[in-house]
Amino acid sequence: MYFVTFCLLCARTHTANDKYDNTVTFALKMAMLTSQINVSPRFCEQCCSYQHKKIRRKRAPSSTTTTTTTVVASSSLKRVDENKKTNITKIHSNRRTLLVSSTSLFSLVSMIIQSPLLSSSPFEAVIAAHASTTTIHKEKEIRKNLRQVLESKIQKTKCPAVLRVVFHDAGTFNKASNDGGMNGSVLYELGRPESFGLKRGLKPIKEVYEEMKARGFGDENDGVSLADCIACAGSYAVELTGGPKFLESVPLGRKDASSADPEHRMPIETLRGKEMREHFQSLYGLSSQEMIALSGAHTIGQKGFGDPYTFDNEYFVTLKKDPWNLPNLTKDELEMNEHIGLLSDRYLAEDEENRKWIYKYAEDAGAFNKDFVDAYIKLTTLGV
Repeated sequence: MYFVTFCLLCARTHTANDKYDNTVTFALKMAMLTSQINVSPRFCEQCCSYQHKKIRRKRAPSSTTTTTTTVVASSSLKRVDENKKTNITKIHSNRRTLLVSSTSLFSLVSMIIQSPLLSSSPFEAVIAAHASTTTIHKEKEIRKNLRQVLESKIQKTKCPAVLRVVFHDAGTFNKASNDGGMNGSVLYELGRPESFGLKRGLKPIKEVYEEMKARGFGDENDGVSLADCIACAGSYAVELTGGPKFLESVPLGRKDASSADPEHRMPIETLRGKEMREHFQSLYGLSSQEMIALSGAHTIGQKGFGDPYTFDNEYFVTLKKDPWNLPNLTKDELEMNEHIGLLSDRYLAEDEENRKWIYKYAEDAGAFNKDFVDAYIKLTTLGV
């Protein structure tokens, strides 16, 4: 058994083999030793002895002739010891601010011990664990800066256009050939008929990407790609308009394409309900539930589904009412209702499978929010 003492005062580890190890080094050693370790957190007596031992002083000689000299010497020693104690306290105080806390250490140790990396050689486990820790730290910095930039560049009035860019970039995926998808290729597809108006939403996203590069978090520095910015901007647009907050849950690491994806993969707006469902299933591998949940993004924008800048379940409430086929409407009311949504929106509820989920989300906004987040993350990782 390998016994280890973890000092709660100075955040260092002491072993039977070493005077002390840096905490990260010790955590990596644990990956090699796994269960052959006994960790004991307490105040140690190696580097923090002044907390546990009385300062020993030499006894003064009993001779009366040297009493004065002894008192002076004792006072000097006492001042020296107190100064030394003060300096050591400062050193340990600084060390506590620089080294990881006991909670962080044991969390890191637990993560490494449970990691499948331990099945490989100890040396590979050490390198992989160190790289993993560095990556996690960098991702936190990336996400922190990304949120700051999104908050400064994305305006509420641009949210519908921003969210539309997400669907057009991811909508080029083909499950059969396993290509296309969320890769930033929308940048090269702006001339296509279905891409009309996308520049309005793509402009602020490009500004986000350029600012992230200026901060040193571009893809050339293992930061974010344009595709990452598109996916994250869409999730932030949902949050900004009152929808679920899940920006930090959107995965990063997408690679940008250098050319346009193949054409004729986006669903056309004249598809009937069953045809739309089959398109999402065959081309994207998405279920009818996921397709209906994603369609709820039409709740924002100038499509007639409630407030254009409020993300809610009004889209499904409207589809359930079926305003295009209500009886006893005047001519003006019929003409007004014709402007609600796209043709594909009004056709969705024709299909029984689709209608089941439309009615569910019309009655349960919480279920819609949850399922939308799951479907969104799946959509934005197609082809990644």
